[in-house]
Amino acid sequence: MSDRANSFFRYLAYVLELILMFVLSTTPGIMPELFGAKPALLVCVALTVAVFEREIPAMIIGMIAGILTDLGYSNSIGVFTISLTIICFIVGYAANNLIVAKFLNYLLYAAVAVGLLFMLYFLVRFIIPGTRDMWSYFTAHILSRMVQTFLYSIPFYFLNRFIYFSLNPEAG
Repeated sequence: MSDRANSFFRYLAYVLELILMFVLSTTPGIMPELFGAKPALLVCVALTVAVFEREIPAMIIGMIAGILTDLGYSNSIGVFTISLTIICFIVGYAANNLIVAKFLNYLLYAAVAVGLLFMLYFLVRFIIPGTRDMWSYFTAHILSRMVQTFLYSIPFYFLNRFIYFSLNPEAG
């Protein structure tokens, strides 16, 4: 198969993965809530794609995942769209030019990115407006969502690694 066809099918696989995770995340009763929150599966997909792809494709996948995450969690486009787009661009750049994204390095990328992403969300949605009982919401929902998203990103790393290396003959 040609390089263009491989790239097309690789990006198609990523988009289908995003759509499937959006459906899983937003359909009631499919994903159980652990400790008051569900993991952000779209963030997992975007971060793992960002590790393997170059900056611009990583940013585009991050933007799509951010839009879907905003629509699924907050019913407005903004916080996740902007922050996930920027974070995926930075992770894509860093993974390709600075620190190669082997599994242990990916865990570091994921921990920092997920922590930063949800802290920005908490800042914009709760701290800046001065929401009452924001710290109880943080401990009951945001911390749980951060930990679950980080842990769920581990199997996505291996799935997207398989997709990337299967459909990119130049890699590895």
